Amino acid sequence: MGYDLPAVRFKAYGTDRFLPHLPFGSSGYLFTVPGDFPSDLPDFFHITNWEMAVYRTRESGAPMWEVRDVNGNRRVWGEDTTRRGAVGLAFAELGRKRREKADEIRDRRVNALGLEPVPPFRVETAGGVCLVLSPAGVGRLRRIEPNGVGTAATYRYTDLATGKERTVTADGPVKLHDVTAGLLHDRCACPAPGLVGHHENREDAVAHLSEEYDAWWPCTGPAD
Repeated sequence: MGYDLPAVRFKAYGTDRFLPHLPFGSSGYLFTVPGDFPSDLPDFFHITNWEMAVYRTRESGAPMWEVRDVNGNRRVWGEDTTRRGAVGLAFAELGRKRREKADEIRDRRVNALGLEPVPPFRVETAGGVCLVLSPAGVGRLRRIEPNGVGTAATYRYTDLATGKERTVTADGPVKLHDVTAGLLHDRCACPAPGLVGHHENREDAVAHLSEEYDAWWPCTGPAD
């Protein structure tokens, strides 16, 4: 899978960035490889962002650009006559190694541990949520719609039990309540930008949600 190289942001560095004995050029550029690269891997395999350095070198005899990771093994990930080419090769090699590692983990989970390829339950922090409490049930407030001067506003919300959108007027038997909410992903394919953990079984996931959040609900997204 390719990578959108124009999205890579470079930051120049000089002689004060690395100690002289380290295998980096005296000047060059720093950039970041996101922990969620490549994007086709499930979030279970995401890692921390990697800081990389790209710099000029003549180690091979000819002037080249070389890429190394800064905080790990400092190995060479890409080398080319242009900076862009070296960075592109580094992304390609990193993608290959990360997919390879993911395949090894999947294989061990399934064949050695008897588990699913990835943990089926994910817990996400949904952030601060305003709940609508009414005789009809509990819902997540989507928006407040004004109805004109002298007329009560309408609360439009998603019913947590059914996933259906409902409305109630502000002058009815209704209350708004702000809470810290969690979301349970059960084998769904939804992105989870607020992901905080993975669980092998539903009981552990629910226990975590019940302990850490004021309220939580299951995701109603498409199955994976």
